Amino acid sequence: MGDSSGDVLIVDDYPDALALYEAVLADDGHRVRTAQSGAEALKKVDEREPELVLLDVSMPGMDGVEVLRRLRTRRGGGPAVLMLTAARREPHAIEAGLKEGAEAYLTKPIDSRELLARVRAAIETFRLKRMLESQRRDHIAMLVHDLRHPLSSLGLIAELLESEDMSGNERHKAVTQIRSMCHEMARLVDGVLAASRLEAGVFSVEPKVIHVRAVVEPMLAVFTPVATRRKVVLEFDGSLDLEVRADPQKLRQALDNLVANAVKFTPKGGRVRVKVWRTGEKVTFEISDTGPGIPDAERATVFDRYKQGSRGRAAGGAGLGLAIARGIAEAHHGTITVATGDLGGAAFRIELPG
Repeated sequence: MGDSSGDVLIVDDYPDALALYEAVLADDGHRVRTAQSGAEALKKVDEREPELVLLDVSMPGMDGVEVLRRLRTRRGGGPAVLMLTAARREPHAIEAGLKEGAEAYLTKPIDSRELLARVRAAIETFRLKRMLESQRRDHIAMLVHDLRHPLSSLGLIAELLESEDMSGNERHKAVTQIRSMCHEMARLVDGVLAASRLEAGVFSVEPKVIHVRAVVEPMLAVFTPVATRRKVVLEFDGSLDLEVRADPQKLRQALDNLVANAVKFTPKGGRVRVKVWRTGEKVTFEISDTGPGIPDAERATVFDRYKQGSRGRAAGGAGLGLAIARGIAEAHHGTITVATGDLGGAAFRIELPG
């Protein structure tokens, strides 16, 4: 079965119509089953769920709208559904079917070219939806894993703090670790919230003129101990007094995501550099490292939501950080790009209007 072909169930109480639709779709490479009633259709769906159901509205007994209603109660919402109607006699059925979640409707008599085009489009949309749902589930599981690790570590540190034989220096280090892990957990949660707002189209920024130090200094204060533990040098190049028009909280979130990735993927003994400069009316923030970089083949999709490169999957993570950074940059009417930096690894640049 080719990539464009699918698993289709045709439901119609007219044998001639079933035979015609089956022949057209089978010739196009689809795997086709048929049913002559709503009850038979639901039984065949239980035996093997198809990707698409071509469903006649007017059938004796259980009509097409009721079949559709029951399909939509299945786990994952069931298959894609194209309603088959005689539009002049059944406008109410069209409305009811669309309200119950039908992808579209086809009016009898159906042109074979339109049938093939609609079926292909519906199957492609169905597969994309399922793929995105699968990715979302996988990345939620990764997020839970990422949150569980610092929670476990916090529990262990709490046990150490209860002991009475800790020196003042050891206690100070433990408190520093707690603060660092709490920041990482907050960053993960903020990332999920930001991704949800981006998906809902309600993400916004409130830019104002700030100095770079307002964003970079607290970021370096948080990530320098993390980098030190990983035996990575975190450095800054540029003027902290440089002015930029940005939402400080959102810009900080974007830069945090980039720095966190850079520190994660940079091997021991490596460097991560935060660099800021102005060119004309634009201010550029660059996070570069001595890590493995981003393969050319993955650069076009590395900013996609819930998309991870091969190295990202190996290291874990929810696959949201770069997508959020892009959303924040674009909300500022800026851009974000990735290239091979002069340190040899990846170099992510956020360019904002000054």
